Amino acid sequence: MHHSLTWNPPYFPGYQDLWDNIFLGRLASHPWGGMRFMAAFIGAGIMDRYPSLRMGILECGMGWLPFWAKRMDEQAIYVGGVAPLKHAPSEYMTSGRFFCSIEHHEGEDMFNYVTSVLGDDVLMYASDYPHSECQFPNSVDNILKWSSLEAGHEAQAPVGQCEPVLQTDVSSSTAAR
Repeated sequence: MHHSLTWNPPYFPGYQDLWDNIFLGRLASHPWGGMRFMAAFIGAGIMDRYPSLRMGILECGMGWLPFWAKRMDEQAIYVGGVAPLKHAPSEYMTSGRFFCSIEHHEGEDMFNYVTSVLGDDVLMYASDYPHSECQFPNSVDNILKWSSLEAGHEAQAPVGQCEPVLQTDVSSSTAAR
């Protein structure tokens, strides 16, 4: 599981060229951290060496995922530099073993775009509690209000998606509440 950082190692490229600007640092560091982690993890052949291993990215946004999937596919062919892979890099993302937390501020349209490109099994809910972005105590309800979530599918996209990541049954823990 990768959780991105802003001002702590591992640093993102150019972090010293931001004039101590927290806006630029936070804006660039989280997606870049997720991109770097994913490319290194997939490009090193780790998903092939450990076929039951799952990977996840938290708090890095989701809108960049389709772009990065296409770019990794193209660069793996064009420049190489990856381990011998059994699949295209994007296929590891859609294999049911890669997960990324949604960011509420990216919104329903971005959620729909990413799922249209990568499928329904990639994005998952994460509250980001106790940060202000989590909108506690309404964070789950705010996502479930999205009109494009089909009736009866609320548990799959994206709130129930943590089950395959954690290999747990969240219905038993939420039913006990």
